[in-house]
Amino acid sequence: MQKARPPPPPPKPKALSSNLVASAHHPRSRKRGLGWPWNQPSTHFALYEPHARTGKISWICNWECWVPDSVPAGVEWVPCVRTAATARDQLDPFLTDIVQNRGIQTSALLGFNEPEIPDQANLPADEAARLWTDVVVPAKKKFGLRLGSPGMSSDVSRSKPWLNTFLSLLGGAHEIDFLVLHWYGPRFADMRSFLEDMHATYGLPVWVNEFACSRMGDGEARVDEVEAFIREAVPWLEACPWIERYAYFGNQDVGTWVGKASNFTEEATQDATATDGRRLTRVSRLYCEL
Repeated sequence: MQKARPPPPPPKPKALSSNLVASAHHPRSRKRGLGWPWNQPSTHFALYEPHARTGKISWICNWECWVPDSVPAGVEWVPCVRTAATARDQLDPFLTDIVQNRGIQTSALLGFNEPEIPDQANLPADEAARLWTDVVVPAKKKFGLRLGSPGMSSDVSRSKPWLNTFLSLLGGAHEIDFLVLHWYGPRFADMRSFLEDMHATYGLPVWVNEFACSRMGDGEARVDEVEAFIREAVPWLEACPWIERYAYFGNQDVGTWVGKASNFTEEATQDATATDGRRLTRVSRLYCEL
């Protein structure tokens, strides 16, 4: 079951310098995606069809090894080996059916979801390393996928020690092609510093498959704050050469910890039957259209 809320509040990361500046965005985005929780209605994909057709949205992740129904044409589904149980029981048989039997193409596989967080994958580094060697790396090779690291939270007091131990146990056999990172907080400058720090530390391209403007439980961010955050984040993520993909965390009732201003869908007031009574919020349209 995909997580009900993001990880606990992280400390502010150390600010780092960078010469990278945001440039004008491109008409199409090969980077921009959507997080799609397991219980998000597949009928809501219809809301994103226009943005899929224009190439603004190019991929989704549902933190699972099963593909949702009705993914729009041209949008890639990327599987995730979320937990130890997913690795042991689902990864190979599910991908064999999806990729080999059903012919659904995907190019990448995401690692364990926040294994350093107790209410997420909650996986000791040594157990994760064994499963990585026995199950995850063989799946990468069998299906010809690029492999993402375990998805690490922005609480570097926990994520860095866990990841360092994990990589040390695997030595040179980790087969990781890109770093998977999550970030929540009120200021884009802090998010940028965190990403720059992790990229400099591990020297790998980065996927940010969860991020959101959040006051970290200290009240809720307003819509104008979320919009300002997105206006800073999206052009920088598009311009940064080592950011390969990113996805905002908004496709469910994100609750008070992230804040309702980040919700990507809202109740429609009329003509709602085609979209199951929902429509995109102003924040979602901004994210999809920049």
